[in-house]
Amino acid sequence: MSELSGNIDKSGSRRGTIWRTLLTGFAFILGFVVLGIIAIQAWEYSNSVSFCSDVCHDVHPEEPSAYQDFYHASVKCTECHTGRVSTLQAVVLKASHFRHLPAVIMNRYERPLESATMRPANESCERCHWPPAFHGDTVREIKRFLPDENNTEKRTYLILKTGAGTREQGLGFGIHWHITSRVEYIATDERKQAIRWVRSTLPDGRTVEYNDVTNPLSPEEIATAPKRVMDCVDCHNRMGHPFPSPEDLVDEALAGRRLNTDLPYAKKELLALLNNNYTNREAALQTVASFKETYMTTYPEVAASRADDIAQAQELAQEFITRLVFEEPGVTWRSFPDNSKHKDFPGCFRCHDGKHLSAEGESIRLHCNICHSIPVTVSGSDRPPQMPVAYIQEPSSHLETNFIADHRFQANSVCTECHGEVAFGNDDSSFCANSACHGRAWPMVNLDAAFPHPIPLEGKHAQVWCHNCHNGVEKPEYRCANCHQPPAQPHFGDRCEECHTPAGFEQVVLTSFVHPVPLEGAHASINCTACHTGSQKPVYECASCHQPPSTPHFGPNCGECHTPAGFKGATLPPELHPVPLVGAHLQATCSTCHAEGRPTPEYVCSNCHTPPAQHLEGRCDICHTPDGWVESAARIVALASKISHELEGRENCLVCHDPQGEIRPAPLGHIKYVNAQCILCHKAEED
Repeated sequence: MSELSGNIDKSGSRRGTIWRTLLTGFAFILGFVVLGIIAIQAWEYSNSVSFCSDVCHDVHPEEPSAYQDFYHASVKCTECHTGRVSTLQAVVLKASHFRHLPAVIMNRYERPLESATMRPANESCERCHWPPAFHGDTVREIKRFLPDENNTEKRTYLILKTGAGTREQGLGFGIHWHITSRVEYIATDERKQAIRWVRSTLPDGRTVEYNDVTNPLSPEEIATAPKRVMDCVDCHNRMGHPFPSPEDLVDEALAGRRLNTDLPYAKKELLALLNNNYTNREAALQTVASFKETYMTTYPEVAASRADDIAQAQELAQEFITRLVFEEPGVTWRSFPDNSKHKDFPGCFRCHDGKHLSAEGESIRLHCNICHSIPVTVSGSDRPPQMPVAYIQEPSSHLETNFIADHRFQANSVCTECHGEVAFGNDDSSFCANSACHGRAWPMVNLDAAFPHPIPLEGKHAQVWCHNCHNGVEKPEYRCANCHQPPAQPHFGDRCEECHTPAGFEQVVLTSFVHPVPLEGAHASINCTACHTGSQKPVYECASCHQPPSTPHFGPNCGECHTPAGFKGATLPPELHPVPLVGAHLQATCSTCHAEGRPTPEYVCSNCHTPPAQHLEGRCDICHTPDGWVESAARIVALASKISHELEGRENCLVCHDPQGEIRPAPLGHIKYVNAQCILCHKAEED
């Protein structure tokens, strides 16, 4: 009985152990499942847009707003920033971001923030947009409005050559040629705006290197610099968070009728408000209130009749300010370049700028119709233009790499067969007057890098169309007479640039030519032809232009008395005359002393002054001064009488004053020449 009882106890103990084990295992599994669910939920939350934008990366509040209002609003942040990769790889990538945690906690982000951990396109963009797929071309209508009273609408049409496919299928063309072909580049700045070197691998395996000739990299720099292979985000860098320009926002509002096109000067005044340089958003929003005041002051009649439209425009201005000026001071829409265009930022012109040349002098192609057709612009009331939907075979000259730089001077009558009259401009009146090309400046493009112009294109030269001088010839003989007709007579040599400048051919301005006669005073205002009466250089003598009086005159060197200030009013600077021209001498006429036939007189007083019969011998200036010949002598005589009386009857001045003697300092203010010591006349007083 006891044995049976012991077996039952053992069996029950084993069952209890098994149940405890099962319960422990179940609890462990349940806990693991719960932890797994929590981990999955935490993982999902950490990959959500709300976590990325509000918890972890609360950098710019404007970023989420821009993201939610664009094409990729349904795409999670991690799908681009981490990539569509395996979970294990995503965990590793996310763990690598812990190095940013101190900056998150202490709020020490760099602003504006640049994402340095974007995954390559084959892990993000190409998971949806598969490059080998054929995309074809698309027609685009772009609506713009002029900043005039009527907000005149302009519609530009073009065919966007998206391209795609593979080279094997013959589809590697258009915009997506850049990813079906291997293109490498070196950028020397963080935002990849300064691309200074490009290498392209062609279908036949050849490679061509292009260096920025205006700021080239050395072979050593090229060898050591990191090189990036171009992919989608090198152009489509703002597809997740676009920040439009003020003009784009205003045009979009006018096109969508959020801003009434009937409100006079709506675009002009709104752009003036949005384009100001604001220090912070608060200051920008305070300025919005001035929009209504501007209309009341500048356009009072409009303000009285369109109060509702003005209020609507002011609300839009406030909305646009929050998209253009960030909460972070100093950060605006300009802090985020958009590389998919080339209007507000370099974009395509980072490489296609005419400055990147190969060793053979060929540039990266700058042809507008590589990526899109030639734009055609019409006014709002006009019908859309007729545009070819098939590719047209271009002449071989149009396929040259430097064609856009060269077509300026290649244009001639042959072009009219396809393009009509060659009349450059920007009023859309002809093919060559395309406002989309010639109606704006392209400062990022340098068409002269491969062809530096021998004549500086400045002044009037900058306003002349190239074909007016080149007439189909790439390098004509650069002579002024090709364009300018010099007068028959008079003219002065064959080197026009010695006198003429690009400021104006008719307005003569001496350049490097140094005139032998200083062109100052009256000479600066005289016409060149007054002296230059023939084709030869004149003899530069005053008598060539000025007729001296017959008598009296004073020598052949006119410059001794006359200056460019005026030939007739000759005045010699007093300090240059051998006799100081002070006192009465300053009032005397030159002809009084300088007689005809004696150009350089002997400068002695007796030439002009006649001494009396009874007079002291010696130099006149012992007693006389330029203050007055007679007056000064009378003063000396009176002084001598006084002194003679004091000298106990010694009436002969020559006792102390020897006209031929040595000049000594005057012990008295009036005594100039002394040849004696005081003791000759004065006895020393005894102690």
